[in-house]
Amino acid sequence: MSKVDLAKLIQQLRATQAWQHKYEIAILSDDVLQHLPVVDGRTVQLGDDAAAIKTNDGYLLLAAEAIHPPLIEDNPYLAGRAAILANVNDVYAMGGRPLAVVDTIISPEIKISSEIMRGFKDGCSRYDVPIVGGHITATGHKPAVTVCILGRAKNILSSFNAQPDDILLHVTNLKGSFHPGFQFWNCSSHLSDADLHRDLSILPKIAENGWCDAARDISMAGVLGTAIMLLELSGVGAQIDLDTLTQPSGSNDRFIDWLLCFPSYGFVLSVRPWHLSNVQLAFAEHGISCSSIGKVSADHNVKLVREDDEAVLWDFDKEPFTGFSSSSDIQTHEFRNEQLN
Repeated sequence: MSKVDLAKLIQQLRATQAWQHKYEIAILSDDVLQHLPVVDGRTVQLGDDAAAIKTNDGYLLLAAEAIHPPLIEDNPYLAGRAAILANVNDVYAMGGRPLAVVDTIISPEIKISSEIMRGFKDGCSRYDVPIVGGHITATGHKPAVTVCILGRAKNILSSFNAQPDDILLHVTNLKGSFHPGFQFWNCSSHLSDADLHRDLSILPKIAENGWCDAARDISMAGVLGTAIMLLELSGVGAQIDLDTLTQPSGSNDRFIDWLLCFPSYGFVLSVRPWHLSNVQLAFAEHGISCSSIGKVSADHNVKLVREDDEAVLWDFDKEPFTGFSSSSDIQTHEFRNEQLN
């Protein structure tokens, strides 16, 4: 990685549209938190990749993703596939497996709607998840695509569960390529369906084995923005070392793109040190990068480190990122598993 000025890097990250969209959530979070949802007498915590609804034998997971409008206009077929991918990743990031999806399509013409639907169908076939309903308005409107997903988990990987002294891990497949028009790292199209299912199933495997209880799917905010969201929800901070952030070969000139890209397979995990080797081995066995990028702290800020330089990336005491946090919920870790030993 080339020399990085941390202060300029932080300014650049904060100015991105992807991060600005996360700040918008904070504007609404206070209003949302006045009405905490309760399902079957249990509070559902707000802010995770998916809502975790406790059942007698585990959890139901419910999530939704809206697709970036410019992508729909540029490539409606890819937008349909991306909508399925994003939702499936949200469920696996929570330690679950997908059950079914419903979709909504709004588009200016039938042809575009058909391309979006074709993307849905191919995405669902690839991830082995059925479409069980939805809504379509096929003419006369600006395009919009949303998919909602239902999943099931035995144990939870949650953004509320990071603890001081945990090791932060960046998980992704380094074999891939950048999309020419969007900050999207495609690291799954070269895999067979079976290999893709195998790689995703590592997440519920480590949850069910008790090796990890804290994770988050890397979103459009990139690896650092995703780490901030995980830490904010857990009420902790971290020191992140940019020198340990693994990059694909030949991508040193695209460091910002790498920090901000949405990967087709990418997660941030927070792992107890004594489970680190088990978790890293689970990914390494299948050629997936699982690099340690920092350590969780009891502080309420996130610091970046690069060689001898250090700077505060985010200070939760001064400003929220999304506004959701462990302290904002009147119920303390309602669905949390027993502390990992």
